[in-house]
Amino acid sequence: MHALLDLVFPPRCAGCDRPGSLLCDACAAEVRRIDPRAACVRCGAPVARPSGCAECRGRTFAFDSAYAATLLEHPVSRAVVLLKDGGERRYAGLLAGLLAERADGWVDPSCAIVPVPASPAAVRRRGFDHAVDLALTLGELRGMPTIRLLESSPVADQRSLGRQERFANRAGAFRLARPRGWEREAEVPARVVLVDDVLTTGATLDAAARVLRAAGVVEVRALVVARAMRADA
Repeated sequence: MHALLDLVFPPRCAGCDRPGSLLCDACAAEVRRIDPRAACVRCGAPVARPSGCAECRGRTFAFDSAYAATLLEHPVSRAVVLLKDGGERRYAGLLAGLLAERADGWVDPSCAIVPVPASPAAVRRRGFDHAVDLALTLGELRGMPTIRLLESSPVADQRSLGRQERFANRAGAFRLARPRGWEREAEVPARVVLVDDVLTTGATLDAAARVLRAAGVVEVRALVVARAMRADA
C-alpha cells in the first residue's frame, strides 16, 4: 500500500519539502536527539541538574519514568504536524523509528505498548488516531505486543491551556478499555510503556498512567517522540 502511495503521491521531506523521502539526509542530520545520560529520568527533559529538573520540579507523576527521543524542534515538529493535522500517515513510520531507536536498551521486551488515545473529537477530525499508528508501528519494529488499554473521554484542546490548566483538564480524560477477547482484569499487563507523540507538561501521560495504575499495572513508563520545552528553561 505504501509503495503505491509513494508512486501516486511521492513523499516530501518534512524538513525542506523536497521530493523523494519523508526526511532527507541533510534534514535528518538536524534532528536534535536527547542524550539519555543528560536527561531527567522523570520527565525526559534534557535539562537535568544536580539541583533537580526545572521542568518537572514540584510535580508528582503516576508514571515511573519518561524518555523522549528528540526535542520538539524542526524538522521533527513539522513531521508531527504533518502526521496529526496533515493526515500524512506515512510519517508514523518515520517517527516510530525514532521511538524504536530511543527504546533500545531501555524498553524491556516483556512490557506491553499502550498508545495514549487521542480525544474523540480529534479522531473524528483526522479520521485516525496518530498515537495508535505510532504504537502499532513501534510494536512491529521492536517485536512487542501493542494493546489498546485506554479509551479517551471528551476534554478541551490542550494546546490552548497553560501548564496548571493542562493537569486539571486531563483529570478523568481516560478510562480503561477492554480489548476484544479479554474477560479478566488479571490479563492487564504488569508492565506498560505508554506511547505518545509529544510531552509538554506530562499532564496527559500522568492521567493515562493513573488509570493503568488503578487497573493493576505495576510499572508504567512513558516514551514519546519529542519533548517540548518552556521558553525560559
